[in-house]
Amino acid sequence: MHSPRLKALAAAVLLLPATAQAEVFEVIHPDVGKGGIEFEILNALVLEDVDPGDEQSIHEFAIGYGITSFWKTTLAVEFATIDGDGFEYEAFEWENVFLFPLGNGGNDHDHDHGDGDTVALEALGFYAALEVPDDGGFDAGAVVLGPVFEAALGPVDTIGNIFVEIPFEGGENEAIVYAISAAVPVTDMVAIGVEAFGEVENAFTSGTASEHFVGPAAYFDFDIGGGRSLEPRIAVLFGTESAQPDATLSFNVELKF
Repeated sequence: MHSPRLKALAAAVLLLPATAQAEVFEVIHPDVGKGGIEFEILNALVLEDVDPGDEQSIHEFAIGYGITSFWKTTLAVEFATIDGDGFEYEAFEWENVFLFPLGNGGNDHDHDHGDGDTVALEALGFYAALEVPDDGGFDAGAVVLGPVFEAALGPVDTIGNIFVEIPFEGGENEAIVYAISAAVPVTDMVAIGVEAFGEVENAFTSGTASEHFVGPAAYFDFDIGGGRSLEPRIAVLFGTESAQPDATLSFNVELKF
């Protein structure tokens, strides 16, 4: 947003560029468990040729820890493969999720996708992140702030993020960034759904521009014993604007324990 992301850099969080290059895509989940550790690898590959100097793929490596039952903090680094230049360090991120005592609280949430009839808010939290890109350092960085939520809409599990991205430079260049997923279970270990990501640049001034990605996704949840779970996710996301990649393969893997 990861560069959706900010993510995504990612992310995590999501910055959408003006040229067709790779972006990391992640919907931030409002799930926090005290003492829980998460390792995550986020990957995105543009399924077309990119111009020399643009990003063909993005890879983010993150580790998160549940400091309390309502606060999870994550540190992440992002790398990119640049067409013609090889593998390069891109950015550092510090992300935090603060959970509100609503719904199921989001703590060790089992993602049961509702009972077929329920419409309920499952979890609500607040996201705060700092991104420091390699190009430009701290002065070229940004903070990202906003709510994260999870809701059961019958059998559909919906997770949404709506963030304001505030750069340290650039005057009134704030952007609104969103990420949404909606999924239904196929088995106890597999769910399928759709995701959408986007950014509205200069959201509070004139000259607004927007870019969006949308596409199908599949989610997996494997219990590997010892209180650990492995959660891969794969999606194909299609850009809606001519400057965006026509299609991006997004593949994330998360290990929780």
